[in-house]
Amino acid sequence: MIHYIVGKNLGHLNPCVANISKFRNISSEEVKIFAYSHTHEWLKSNLTDTEIHDAVHFRKGADQLLNADLLIHDWRDEVKETKNQRKGQGPIIGGIYHSDLSVSDDDTDWTTKFKQQIRAVSQRSTDIFFHINLTQPKEIPELTTLYMPIPIIARDINMQQAQVKSRLGIPADEPFILVQMGGGIGKFRYRYMDEWYEKINQLEIQYRIVVAGQLGGVNFPFNPKIVQAPLFENGRELVNAADLVISKPGMGILMDCISTGTPLLSLPADTKEREVKNMMLKELAGEESCVAEHDMPLLELAARIKQMISQKDHYNQAFSKVPQNGAEIVAQSMKMLSGKTLVDLPDIYEQILKLTPFRVK
Repeated sequence: MIHYIVGKNLGHLNPCVANISKFRNISSEEVKIFAYSHTHEWLKSNLTDTEIHDAVHFRKGADQLLNADLLIHDWRDEVKETKNQRKGQGPIIGGIYHSDLSVSDDDTDWTTKFKQQIRAVSQRSTDIFFHINLTQPKEIPELTTLYMPIPIIARDINMQQAQVKSRLGIPADEPFILVQMGGGIGKFRYRYMDEWYEKINQLEIQYRIVVAGQLGGVNFPFNPKIVQAPLFENGRELVNAADLVISKPGMGILMDCISTGTPLLSLPADTKEREVKNMMLKELAGEESCVAEHDMPLLELAARIKQMISQKDHYNQAFSKVPQNGAEIVAQSMKMLSGKTLVDLPDIYEQILKLTPFRVK
């Protein structure tokens, strides 16, 4: 059995569903998910016949994970305890994360610290690091763990745009702007959420505005013109139906917008991690206007929205350069690694490297 430990928010949960769904297409091996309790119902709506356990079980006893055939996590530094207890025995440990790791002159002390932190976590808690990239990595980091760059992870779309709009109560031919603020749960809740909800609430534009659902619900007094969407089982389908997304910075929404060709207006970063995501978006789009400024006046926000929608072809072209088969690569790697030992890992790694479109050597 494979043990898969997943994080608290949709930016981790959706890739988990994509990876396991692709794995099921090529293997009948069971997967046990360790997840936070507020995510269980959502996971069950997407992954039937899958064991889902509370994440507290892996935190209380790292040694209980040692009987797995493979351990995958996305992205839990606590797994270092399991790695320490393994003492050369037990399952291979793979970790999945998303960020630019290359430090450049454009980095602040804030973003440099974050990139160094991710490198450190990868070495403490993984044997093989599946690192999500938008394009060829600028550098191959020197790590004590094996480094495997993979493309973005995108879930399959099964709902037509007209079906999405029908679920929202919107005519099939009416465009809309999607406002997405992530999971909104715990200490990593977007700090400027209410501030930007208030701006959105006061906007006077010709487009319908839809606010995406959250795992913990959305508690804000929106005006009646704004549609509050339910929490979609597959948020990528909601993004695919939108003409523009306005969102807090995050890799989950970035991957969904890139994979659907939907323009993304990212909001100001409130953490070093989110600052890196905004840097990645600006570099891919080739312009600064895809990231909103602090204290942006309403008229300027309305003008920026209009500008970005008019540039949809530009964003579609920029985003189309990004490969999207990360889930297939993770699934194939899970199959190749399951039941193998650390002695086997170097040889398997050479085979796994053949799956990625990115150069490593």
